[in-house]
Amino acid sequence: MGDNNNKSATRKSWQELQAAKKAEQDARIPAEWKLKKEDLPPEDTVDLRPFVNSCEILSPAELAITSEEYDATSLAAAIAEGKFTALEVVTAFCKRAAIGHQLCNMLTEIMFADAMERAKELDDIYKKTGKVVGPLHGVPMTFKECFHFKGYDSTNGYMSRVFQPADRTSPLPELLQAAGAVIISKTNVPQTMLVAEADNNVFGRTKNPVNSRLTCGGSSGGEGASQAFRCSALGVGTDVGGSIRIPAACNGVYGYKPTFGIIPMIGYSYSGWTGSNTGIPAVTGPLGHSVRDLSLFTRIVRAAQPWKFDPAVIPSIVEFVPEAHRKPIIGVIYASGLTPHPPVRRAMREAVSKLAAAGYEIRDFNPPDFIGIRDISEQLFTLDGLSYPKQEFAKSGEPVVPSVKKIGFWDIPPKTQEEAWQWNTKKGQVQKDMLDEWQRVGCDVVLAPAGPHSAVLPGDWTSDIYTVAWNVCDYPAIIIPFTHVDPVLDPVDAEFKPRHTADQKNQDMYDPELFKGAPVALQIVGPRLGDKQLLKDAGLLDSVLNGPV
Repeated sequence: MGDNNNKSATRKSWQELQAAKKAEQDARIPAEWKLKKEDLPPEDTVDLRPFVNSCEILSPAELAITSEEYDATSLAAAIAEGKFTALEVVTAFCKRAAIGHQLCNMLTEIMFADAMERAKELDDIYKKTGKVVGPLHGVPMTFKECFHFKGYDSTNGYMSRVFQPADRTSPLPELLQAAGAVIISKTNVPQTMLVAEADNNVFGRTKNPVNSRLTCGGSSGGEGASQAFRCSALGVGTDVGGSIRIPAACNGVYGYKPTFGIIPMIGYSYSGWTGSNTGIPAVTGPLGHSVRDLSLFTRIVRAAQPWKFDPAVIPSIVEFVPEAHRKPIIGVIYASGLTPHPPVRRAMREAVSKLAAAGYEIRDFNPPDFIGIRDISEQLFTLDGLSYPKQEFAKSGEPVVPSVKKIGFWDIPPKTQEEAWQWNTKKGQVQKDMLDEWQRVGCDVVLAPAGPHSAVLPGDWTSDIYTVAWNVCDYPAIIIPFTHVDPVLDPVDAEFKPRHTADQKNQDMYDPELFKGAPVALQIVGPRLGDKQLLKDAGLLDSVLNGPV
């Protein structure tokens, strides 16, 4: 699949390989879509998104196609109705992605030329038959770097894996392409994939388009930034500790982490040892512009019967589960382990107030301590002592980027098999405790923060406690963007009393002026394998939280 090491490539220095890879990227952007240095926004520009409207590379029609007027669902409908051709839509998004990348560095393997050729083929089919090839006909998509595409590298940010193109495409993108989707690029990730950031020596660091001073999150950070800049209509990430949800929250977009066994991952590009089993499975899911887009993605994937090619996918669990038409009972977690920053606390208060006013029953939910859960997950994530990335770095001579050291996994020693069993036993107890609390509360969903803060400075999102808890327990979770940091509404809490040193350290990161305008998101969690109902419930709650006042 292109993961074999190319000895001739690694004879070059990592700096030479980096320069060659960047040159390859640059060559894949048409000259007429490139920004001149004198036309770039000032270095201190905070919100980079408006620049696309003034750079004069997209036409007014292309700006409209790629605007907030359309999510993937409505865009697919417009193409099916003949309002737009696939080529018009794909070209518009490729242009926008080119601009976004030059400002924020979120793309990895750029596929614009192939994408536009595929759009032409789709238009020919539509012209001849009057029909779309599938429900995503002509809809531009981006994928996280860790999926294979034939003819393109699958580096996952490892310098040892550059210039080794994959010999076939992973099954999930193949499935979506068969439904009509047009893949325009892959998106950036962190070195090792175990960091809430998107920075590596191959592609560099991705900026947050909403507040360029802050992190884009990770590990699907390039995908979160791509969706915020609207580089594509729908994106795909992966999540083992918050890697879909943290970038969705940082960039103010929607994201869905399924239960394991819902969406196929077979044949994706590993960033560690193949066959390794930590006890916390990675999953793949969408990032996009609405809850209905998350549902659309899920319906299309499940309709292809992925259990017929991925033995890890559970058949019938989505298809034959009826949806309840209800007002779900909502359990609420205001804080666990770390006290959230003032904007997150306000978001939770406002959300609960809105939902209660709309007639929803609210109940307190007291989970097992999130810091204790994170203590377990970090040991399970480092069963091998990160021997795989250390091996890959030794091949190329590339250094460890600062965010990898900062998150704290790098120096954790490997575990014996007996120690791995012990940590998995602790994980099993946490799963039981969470289930017992769910039953005690009698809730249908849980409302919780997406993190102990909004987006912070690059490299500073080192605590995934509010997301990894649901990976450990294997519950599905959805991120809903809700509000923004407002220095007037969210001053520093002068009366804050820390529970412990880490609580104070977390609170000390908050800077109302620096974080101004950063998205603040909510997390909606459902019971294990209750994905279909969660998607329905999340859509209902979103209509209350973000609907007209």
